[in-house]
Amino acid sequence: MKILAFYLKTILLALPFALVIAFYVWVDPFMVIRNYNDYDSPIVMQSEGTVGWKKYKMFRHIRHYDSFIMGSSCTKAFNTADWLQYINGSPFRFFGNAEGLADMCLKLEALDRQPGQKIRNLLIVGEVDFLSRGLPQKGATYSVPPEVSGQSWIAYQTTHLQAFFALKFLKKYLRYRFTHRYTDDMNGVINNHGRLRTRFTNDAIPYAEPLIHKQGERFWQTPEWLSARAENYVFTERKPVIFHAQLACLLRIKRICDKHHTNLKIAIGPAYKTGAVNHTDIELLKKIFGQYNVVDYSDRSHIAFTDYHYFSDPAHYRNSVGRLILHDLYRAHI
Repeated sequence: MKILAFYLKTILLALPFALVIAFYVWVDPFMVIRNYNDYDSPIVMQSEGTVGWKKYKMFRHIRHYDSFIMGSSCTKAFNTADWLQYINGSPFRFFGNAEGLADMCLKLEALDRQPGQKIRNLLIVGEVDFLSRGLPQKGATYSVPPEVSGQSWIAYQTTHLQAFFALKFLKKYLRYRFTHRYTDDMNGVINNHGRLRTRFTNDAIPYAEPLIHKQGERFWQTPEWLSARAENYVFTERKPVIFHAQLACLLRIKRICDKHHTNLKIAIGPAYKTGAVNHTDIELLKKIFGQYNVVDYSDRSHIAFTDYHYFSDPAHYRNSVGRLILHDLYRAHI
């Protein structure tokens, strides 16, 4: 009887956990257990690295992609239609959440391994934090499929299951799932914008732009913006961030681009009160990739672009800035 009671207690204790796992498998909040036809209107904010790779694999034989915009979420300022004014190719935006140099390297190397894949054009969009990350980042936010990362399928799925059980995520997700009501504290967990990307090119849907045109100056008078604008700022350069690990990543990128005869450009955008990329890092980028293949809008000569009107939020500059950077990068070839 004691053994029976022990097993009964064990089952009762394990049952809630098993039910939650079953619920997780059923709802697949991170869209990693099953394949989907549409990844662009999720309930939960996804790992953009995972979404990008799944969409690339889904459409590559239809669209014949050969030109890629890679880097952090600041890639949202670079529309593939604008890019096509300067390149010949079939473009795809291939970015990641707070992506780092090493994260981007993994994806570029995975592209290089795809049978018959050409890399005719590559636009890398970065900033200080992007350049500083010389090792792949861990966690569901930065996850990429095993085909890219080299990790096992079990490790990949475990990463997402652990993220699901994190109370910070689970409480907000369950509250939204059962109430269907979005609250501001769900930002970053629940998608409140509807469709986030275009289907074939993976361009960002610029949901802030209609608000800016409608609200004008009021757009930059939210509590978030008023707090950011109130900070005193004097132009400064950040400390150098390119050391051994970062340099190794840059050389890996260079080898792949040389192999494919890639037209490579690097865009460093303006930073809102966070400091410019150190000039020694910029000089190193130009030494490796070419003097005219790197544009730095964070430097002192572009200080006018620290004006808040050039930003849709304190971390992201607008499409109008992206178009100016593209012109500067490619104007010698017009």
